[in-house]
Amino acid sequence: MKQQEIKIYSSESPYKQGLTNIFKNMLRNIINSRELIWQIFIRNFKARYKQSLLGWTWIFLIPIMTMGTFLLLNISGVIRIGEIPVPYPIFGLLGFSLWQIFSHGLSVLTTGITSAGILSNQINFPREALVLSSLGQVIVDFLIRLVLLFITYLLYGLFPSTWFWLLPLFVLPILLLTLGLGFLSSLLHVFLRDTQNFINVAMDFFLFLMPIMYTIPEKGFLVKFNKYNPIFFLIDTPREIVISGTITYPFEFFLSTILAVIVFIIGWFIFYVAQSDLAERI
Repeated sequence: MKQQEIKIYSSESPYKQGLTNIFKNMLRNIINSRELIWQIFIRNFKARYKQSLLGWTWIFLIPIMTMGTFLLLNISGVIRIGEIPVPYPIFGLLGFSLWQIFSHGLSVLTTGITSAGILSNQINFPREALVLSSLGQVIVDFLIRLVLLFITYLLYGLFPSTWFWLLPLFVLPILLLTLGLGFLSSLLHVFLRDTQNFINVAMDFFLFLMPIMYTIPEKGFLVKFNKYNPIFFLIDTPREIVISGTITYPFEFFLSTILAVIVFIIGWFIFYVAQSDLAERI
């Protein structure tokens, strides 16, 4: 007779496991939950626009309306788009798509736990699965917008650089940063249900501060602000890889990548040790 595995659950603090065992358990949770992550993603994917009038069309409409807004601001003289190496629809769509990984991703991950409802407090499973499945929605949106980007390139008779195939490698840091912050914001949203509202307002504000839909100015406050803004480098560098195959700020991108990895590890660690107290708060 095959001996059944026995699991022992303890109320002791997870810190007593030691850092090595904690990180092993964190990784084991993800590996063992891969099927659950996929099933939750599929469920959310099917239900996302089920009762929406325009459905998946919103994925295309939002960047188009955003580009239209910045073009109007440019015409009115409020914001100068500046000199760009490609037609603005390509420049703006690519920048906005990369920006949405961070801004929309952070918003979606924030509600990853609370949106699960009864699933979160009546079933024992690693709560990381809820956050990771939410990230899947963001990745799908990005891939769909890449299709629109290719169509835009073809309409102008242009092609991305030959370094385009390295895009997944250069997008990984912004994904890690988003996931690390998402782990933290999802915890905060359990205690403060208006966390997502604060994040959405902040993201709309920062879109105008960062040269995502326009080129970086030559002087002024925005130059100093973005000189130390890792999010700008994590978005601008992948865009340059697609458009020209060059990197203007390699050292800044490297430092920003290291920061993204650190934030990811810290956010995941805090989420892991705190998730045992989530059920009673939901």
